[in-house]
Parts: sequence; structure tokens; C-alpha cells
Amino acid sequence: MDIKYCCTCHESPADINCDHCLRPLCKKCRNIEIWRTPDEEVVIRTYCPQCRDNPEVNPQRKGEQVFGLGQVTDMVNQGQGGFSRFKIKLKIT
Repeated sequence: MDIKYCCTCHESPADINCDHCLRPLCKKCRNIEIWRTPDEEVVIRTYCPQCRDNPEVNPQRKGEQVFGLGQVTDMVNQGQGGFSRFKIKLKIT
């Protein structure tokens, strides 16, 4: 069995691929973006650093980031800020 290594750091085994270019990425080097679709679904995208910073690939990068994945997870898990009824619907593609 061949082990794929991260295309960014070339040191860690890859556990996921970039959603755009399909380069292998490790947990440390992947960039997770949370998108809201026009029909109000939340979609999680994983990008390599090059695709993350390319506005043609990642149009969300042009806007101001409101929440990161860690912040959303903390809000849901701890019920902070009056979000005790906060509901997340994830669609991982």
C-alpha cells in the first residue's frame, strides 16, 4: 500500500485531497472553508493553500471571514452567545 504524502509540507501522510485540484493534503496543511449556498445550506470545502487564495476557485475568499470552523464548533458545543438552539446542517461534498 502506497502512502500519499502532503503536497504542501511533503512530510505528513495525506488524509484528504483539495476539493479543486485534488492534491493530497495533511491535517496541518489543509484549509477548511465554510460556504453558505443560496438555499441556505452550509457546505464545507477543503483547499490547498494555492486554491484557497485563488478567488476564481474560492470566491468566498474575496469576502470577510465571519466565522472559522473552530469558532462554529465552539459555539455549537458550548452553547455560547445564546445559540443553544443553533442547528448545523452539513453537506460534505
